[in-house]
Amino acid sequence: MSRILITGGTGLIGRHAARLLAERGHAVRILSRRAAPDVPLLRGLSNIEFVQGDVRNPASLAPAVSGCEVVVLSHQFQNFPVENPRRNETFDAVDRMGTVHCVAAAQQAGAQRLVYVSGIALGNPNPPHPGIRAKLAAERIVFDSGLSAVSLRVNVVYAADDKYFSRLARAARWSPFVPIPGSGESRCAPVHVDDVARAIAHAVERTAIGGLVNVCGPDEVTWRALLLAVAQAAAPMRYRIAMPIPQRLLLLAGAVGERLPTPLLSREAVTFITQFDQSCRGGVGCEDVFGFRPLGLREGLRAAFDADARR
Repeated sequence: MSRILITGGTGLIGRHAARLLAERGHAVRILSRRAAPDVPLLRGLSNIEFVQGDVRNPASLAPAVSGCEVVVLSHQFQNFPVENPRRNETFDAVDRMGTVHCVAAAQQAGAQRLVYVSGIALGNPNPPHPGIRAKLAAERIVFDSGLSAVSLRVNVVYAADDKYFSRLARAARWSPFVPIPGSGESRCAPVHVDDVARAIAHAVERTAIGGLVNVCGPDEVTWRALLLAVAQAAAPMRYRIAMPIPQRLLLLAGAVGERLPTPLLSREAVTFITQFDQSCRGGVGCEDVFGFRPLGLREGLRAAFDADARR
């Protein structure tokens, strides 16, 4: 069994990966900006510890990575994907430079393997976006480290405890209206967070595997279809009313939002949400290299958002 450091371990993907790795017998250390965060999903697991640090602060990383054979890089800034330059919460500061700092610390500590949690949009970088540029640079840093490395290019992730789809599911239990950002025609292959955690566990344990691995669900759909399916899974109704929100209106709201002391929305975030092609085209996936097939969309959404199914 390995000692593993997870950056971003209190976030959605990180905490689910931490729990699964701990259940598989690994010693898991989680880097957190707070000394002792309360993460309900991780309560009661004796082989998980928290260490205070920040990927933007290189000096805080040495004690965190000390003694760890594997580093899982799943960090992202608070309120992602809405950047807050005033607080240095940007793609470049966290994704790119944060990865530079983590890789250097891992090298100095004698770590043996890096698992980078990336995004499927890196394979279809259209339109150009600071998030794509930062993550592509981070990926190169990981592969140029000289350590055994794998990058998991993860598709749209959903879970009962996520920040976005769970809110939509709650709203769907009392309203038939489903807001659709932009045209809703961009495509994605949504994946349940448990399958992402499983891919991370395989990437940690199967050290002969390297390079790029796509972590996608088997069903490719439009964002419009996905949002309607989330609402239907949470509260089956005969009718659902899609309410498209024009991108022009979202961009206007983003222009206003990014001027606030704590930005609630930005124009770059609107682009991130509405325009990325997140199809899984080419490359290798979980079934090819890890030997498991992620949940289908209907089954996964039912597991995540159908209250009766989760009892």
